Order: sequence, then C-alpha cells, then structure tokens
Amino acid sequence: MKQIRMLASDELRVTEPFLRESFRLEREYLLSLRVDRLLAGFREAAGLAPQARRYGGWESLEIRGHTMGHWLTAMSHAWSMTKEPLLLERINGAIDGLALCQRDDGYLFASGEELFERLERGEEAWVPWYTMDKLLSGLLSAAELTPCEHAEGVLRRLADWIARRALGWTEETRKTVLAVEYGGMNDCLYRLYAHTGEHRYAEAAHCFDELPLLLALAEGKDVLDDLHANTTIPKVLGFARRYAVTDGAEPRYLQAAERFWKMVVKHHSYINGGNSEWERFGPADRLDAERTEYNCETCNVYNMLKLSQLLFSLTGKKQYADYDAWAYTNSILSSQNHETGMSTYFQPMASGFFKVYSTREDNFWCCTGTGMENFTKPWAGVAFADEHTLYLNRLVSCVIDVCGLHAEVRTDWLNTDELTLRADNWPKHLRVALRVPSWSDREGEWLYLDGSALTDGCASIRFPRTLRTHTLPDAPNLRGYSFGPFVLSASYDSDDLKTGKTGVDVTVPLRGENVRDWVIAPEVVPLNKGCRFILRSGDGWQTELAPHFLKNQERYAVYFRVSNDLPEAANAGGTNGYKDMEL
Repeated sequence: MKQIRMLASDELRVTEPFLRESFRLEREYLLSLRVDRLLAGFREAAGLAPQARRYGGWESLEIRGHTMGHWLTAMSHAWSMTKEPLLLERINGAIDGLALCQRDDGYLFASGEELFERLERGEEAWVPWYTMDKLLSGLLSAAELTPCEHAEGVLRRLADWIARRALGWTEETRKTVLAVEYGGMNDCLYRLYAHTGEHRYAEAAHCFDELPLLLALAEGKDVLDDLHANTTIPKVLGFARRYAVTDGAEPRYLQAAERFWKMVVKHHSYINGGNSEWERFGPADRLDAERTEYNCETCNVYNMLKLSQLLFSLTGKKQYADYDAWAYTNSILSSQNHETGMSTYFQPMASGFFKVYSTREDNFWCCTGTGMENFTKPWAGVAFADEHTLYLNRLVSCVIDVCGLHAEVRTDWLNTDELTLRADNWPKHLRVALRVPSWSDREGEWLYLDGSALTDGCASIRFPRTLRTHTLPDAPNLRGYSFGPFVLSASYDSDDLKTGKTGVDVTVPLRGENVRDWVIAPEVVPLNKGCRFILRSGDGWQTELAPHFLKNQERYAVYFRVSNDLPEAANAGGTNGYKDMEL
C-alpha cells in the first residue's frame, strides 16, 4: 500500500516568526521543569529514596507520570529540530533515571502495579493505561528521534511487560479494562510494531481495539452522543494506524476512521475546529445549545490533528489537509498564551468568557502535556511527499530539502494573501502541489507547479482572502466570522477575570457582568490594519473583530445572535464553516 509520508524535522524547517516564537516559549518552559521532580513518582513506585518532591496538581494524583511522557516527546521533538546539546543532556538524564526505576520484568510506572490490578477487577483506578500510553509514547519518541543510548532498551522492556499483560487478558477482563479511558494504547503499540517489526506488539495493540465501536463507525452510525471525546478520538486514531501498518489489509479500519472524522468535523465541531462540551460529544448538530465555558478541550484537537494527518497520508484527500491547517491555526495556536507559553484546557464558545491557562508548576493537566507537544513540532502537517509530488498543506514560511529539491516558501502569513516559492535543483520527476485553501476564492483543490512554472527560480501565488460568515446547525440566526485562514472574535475587556474550579482541579473562567450576548442586524466594516473589522449593530453598539488565536487574557465573543430577517451574507460558510471541504 502506497502512503504519502509527512516530512520530518530534518527535511523541513519552519521560518515563520510567530511559530518560531511559540516554539521558543515552549522550549523555555520544558527546560524550566526539573528532571528529578518529574522522576519522583517513578522512584517512589520503585522503592528508591526520593531525590526531590513530586510536582503538584495532577502529578500528585493517580495520573502522575503522564507529564514525563509528554515531556519526553516534546523534548525529543525539540532536539530533532535544533540538535541542541542541552536538550539531549536532559533527555538522557530522564531516560537514565527511568532505567534505574525499571523492574527486571520491565514494569515502569509512577504508581504501583496494583493500579492496573484494581482496574482489571473493575475497581476504581484513574486511567492507568492512559498514563502508560503517554510514557510509552515518550520513550518511543526518544528512541526514534534522538541518539539517546538507553531509550530503546527501556522502551522494549516496558513494551514486553505491556504485551504480556494485555495478551494474558480473558475477554471479560479485556472488556473491563477497555471500559476506562486508555488513551492511544492501540495507536502507540502499532507505531512500536512499525518501529521494531515485533509482531507481539501488534497483537498487544489489537487487544486495545474496541470492535463494537469499530463496527458501528464503519457502518456510518453516529454513536458519539455522550461519549468522552478525548477517550474516543485516540481509539479511532488506533484504527487508522492498524490499517496503515497492515498495508491496508483490513479496509473497515480505514472506513471507520474516515466516517468518524466526518461525523466529528461536520456535526460536532465549532468554528475553530474544536469539539465537545465538558469533554463529551453531544447529539449530532446540537452545538449552539452546548456553548458554554467548557467547550473545545485542547487535547481533542491535538488528537484530531494526528488523525487528520494520518488520514491524509493514507488517502491524499484534501479535506484532511484543510481541517488540519484550519484547526491548527484557530484552535491549537489559540490555546497558547503568547506571552507565557502556557496552554488552555477549555476554549469557551459562549460569549463573555476568556481563555484560562495552566500554571507552570501547579496544574499539569492533560492539556498541559499535549500543549508541550503542540508547540515543539511546528513542522508536523506542513508538507508531505510521495515519489512524484511534494504537497504543501500548511501555507507558512519554511525551508524544504527533499528529493533533491531545495525550496523556500515565503509569506507574511499574518498580513498578506501572497506566497512566494523559490527553488533550486528542481528534479524533473517532481511536482509541487500547493493546497488551495478552502477559504480562498481561487478555483481548484491543488495548484500544481514544476520547474517550468518558475521565473528566475521563483513563483508568486495569491490566495485571495474574503470575510465569510459561519452558522451552527441548531441556530440559523447565529453568526461567526472568519477572514481568510483566521477565525475572528470580538473583545469585551480584560478586567476582573475571575476564575472557578471544575472537575479535577481544572481552572475555568467565570462570566463577566454586563456582557452582551447578541447583536441585531450587524454591519461588518473593514479596518485598514490587517485582519481587523468593526462589527456594528442597529442600535449603535460596535466592537472590533480580530483574529481569535492572537488573544490572551480578555473576554471575547466568537458567535453573535442576529435578527431572523438578516439577509444571508455572501461567501457564507456551512453549518460550522466546513461545508466547502468536500465532506
């Protein structure tokens, strides 16, 4: 089976200043974390004397150790980009510390094995396999992306322990285990199988494949209502991965993944590409009714991007690239505080709320961990290649060296609709396919270029940007706005940003007083400064619309309720902005 591979960090270097600054902030945070404190729970579980106290927040609970996994993955991404000795030194220190904590039978965890035993008995245990997925993924990232000497050995010994345990389950025990969130254990083990060629890892991965869900999705049944979103998306990512590593031998795994993706994007997603309310999917097309301060968990989009990138690799369908670029900009980049580098848990879709970010040493939410990864792999999803075509999916400034081609993409991403491609040594057999964005007025899916399209080694292309409106299926009188690649929102103020708590110590915003939630017959007028507009109402009230992902600590509104007799705007998007993605 032929696949389109995603370009790696040694083949593509992102030069876009905004993305490089996001990376800088994340690198700084990663290096501020102490390896001895990340190792503390592992040393306790191994019966070793503590060298430092555990971090607080979720690292003080049964999910402790998940941060080490995310940290290893993020640090490995960062090292693969920069080859910075300090990063490798920290990675080696962490792996060596983990090796000291690993039992002779391969067990390695920040809690005792009794957590897994309780789960198998049907007793309460907070997501041990979810946490194991993060640790195993971190070790795999270190083994694949860095020259860390001991990562491979620690990885394989732990994987052997996992395989023995999973392959020893009765069917009843397996059902009991799979009833509790287990992250992407199937996906990770299939990746490990691809990395090592060891069939027992694929067999263990299949123990985590949830067949009733697979069959329902393959039949096109939307069974998502009330499912925990960040439990479900990684399961489906595992389905797609099985299809990939078995060379397409089981088409229903791809069918289930594609139909699930379509359900989520068309019927369960908001304008920014995010989904869920209080971590759960609702009924299909019930979105306005579930706009609260608990929408769009960041982990969900992290996993939806991984799924979209894999599906593009398997199918080459442009819709996956469209969603990937849109959700990356408007949800992932929107999840980072551009001053501190910290990440959101939720991104409210109801008006009058604001983004709340994790603290540096006191929260360690799941979205803190995925946030570490989100901003240390800016190359991921930008470009793909097969034998004859280089696909440019995210239109950002970058330098590419692949298949004998040296190319440079330049664009003032935040301020212009023009892109310049410069290339040297263009191989005759290779063409470049530029994704024509779904938001552009330009015709076609891809713009194909070869060496003959260049003048003096250069080609300039425009993707005209327009103001577009978006609605939600259960609220036809609701409007959201986008301009080119950017979702727009209106700001209220940055005063009195009070917060509360929900779930397991998750900080959430409280709604401000005197916040308007609707606008009558709005008029949108462009400003002469970038992607900014004035939104006016019939009663004289007005506010500024600007790219939502740039906003940090301020109350906002993404959607506006308008009068029913408002004429439909030109270039209107679909029910949630994805109608034109050829779903």
